[in-house]
Amino acid sequence: MTPASIPPTVLIAAHEPSQRLALAQMLRAVRPGIAIVEFGASEAPEAAKPSVAMVVEGEGEQLGEISARLRARHPELPLVVIAARFDEAAIAAAARVQARAIAPSPCEPATLLRLLEGLERGASFAGRVAGIASAELLRLHASARSTGVLHLKGEAGEGAIYLEDGQPIHAHAGELRGAEAVHHLLAWSDAQATWLIGRSASARTIVGRVEGLLSPRTSDDGGALEVPDTPRDVLEKLDRLAQTQDILAAYLLRNGEIVSGRCEPELDPAAVGTALSRLSQVFSEMEEQQGDNAGSEIQATVGEHRLVIDRLGPARLAFQIGVVVRQATPVCKSLRRLLRQIDRSFRKSLSKAAQAEAGSSGLAGPVTAAGLHRVA
Repeated sequence: MTPASIPPTVLIAAHEPSQRLALAQMLRAVRPGIAIVEFGASEAPEAAKPSVAMVVEGEGEQLGEISARLRARHPELPLVVIAARFDEAAIAAAARVQARAIAPSPCEPATLLRLLEGLERGASFAGRVAGIASAELLRLHASARSTGVLHLKGEAGEGAIYLEDGQPIHAHAGELRGAEAVHHLLAWSDAQATWLIGRSASARTIVGRVEGLLSPRTSDDGGALEVPDTPRDVLEKLDRLAQTQDILAAYLLRNGEIVSGRCEPELDPAAVGTALSRLSQVFSEMEEQQGDNAGSEIQATVGEHRLVIDRLGPARLAFQIGVVVRQATPVCKSLRRLLRQIDRSFRKSLSKAAQAEAGSSGLAGPVTAAGLHRVA
C-alpha cells in the first residue's frame, strides 16, 4: 500500500461531544478504516499516533482556545481548523497555531475527503518571508491555482489575502479591504507567512485579476496610459466613444482593472467599473479554457443596458475596452466596428513604437510589454 492509501489516524477535538461524534462519523464514512482518537481525557498514551488533527472551533470568546491547547500538546501535528465562519479573527487564530488547512462548518463529506487527500500529498507552507518578496508568494499560489488564505503578520500588523483557484477574491489588513489591502500587504518588507488550504466562503471584495494587483500602481487620480510616440490617439478615440450618443460608458482596462475612462452622470461610476471588471474576469477565465476559440469579446444584457468587453491589442498585453450602451439603439449595430477602429489605432501605435525603438538601437524586433508603461 502507498502512504496515501493507508487510512490515517485522526485526532479530533471540539467543545461539544455532539460535534466530535458528528465529525468522527463523517470521517469514517469518507475514509473506511480510519482510526479516530479524541483529544483530551480519552487520549490514551497507548493510542495510535495521529497523523493529522481536526478541530471544530467555537465562536466568541472560545474562538482559538481549543486549537491553542491542541497545538501546545502536539506542536508538529498537521492541523485542520473547522469553524462557522472565517473572518479576520478566525483566520488570525488559525494562523497562530500554524494550521495547515481550514474548512467551513457544517463541513461537507467531500470537503473532508479533499482535505485529507491534500494533506497526505501536500507540503507545509509556513515560514518567514525573508529574502523573497510577498508578491512572489502570491504569484506562486496564483500560478499553482491554489485555493486558500495567505496570512501575513509583521511589525506593521497582520492581514490576509483569500484566493480561489489562484485568483484573489478578498483581502483585509487593518481597516483596509479588497485591492487596497493587497497593495498594503505586499509592501511589507518582512513578515511571517502562513498558507491555509481551503475555501473560506468569504464575500468577494476584489474583482480584478491577480496580474492587475501585481502590476505597478498608478497615481491616485488614475494616471494615464502612455505608448511611446503616439500615446494619445487611442485615449482620444476612447474619449470620443464615450461621447457617442447611446454609449453610456467607455473604459480602458488591463488585467481586469480599470485604467481610465468615464461614464454618463446617470450611471454610478463605481458600480459600472465593478461590473465591467467582473465581466472581464469571466472573459479571462473562459479564454484560459478555450484559448483562441474564446473570441475577442463578451457581452451581457441587464435590462435596457448592454455591457461589452472587447480585447484591445495583442492578448499578451491584457488590455481591454469596456463599454455600456443602451440596448436596441442604432449604435449597437456599429459598436463592434467602432471598437475595431480603436484596436487598429492601438496596434499601429505599438508598431510605430517598436520601429522607433529598433531604429534608435539599430536593431529590429517585435514590440514587447516593456514598451508600455503607466505614468502619473
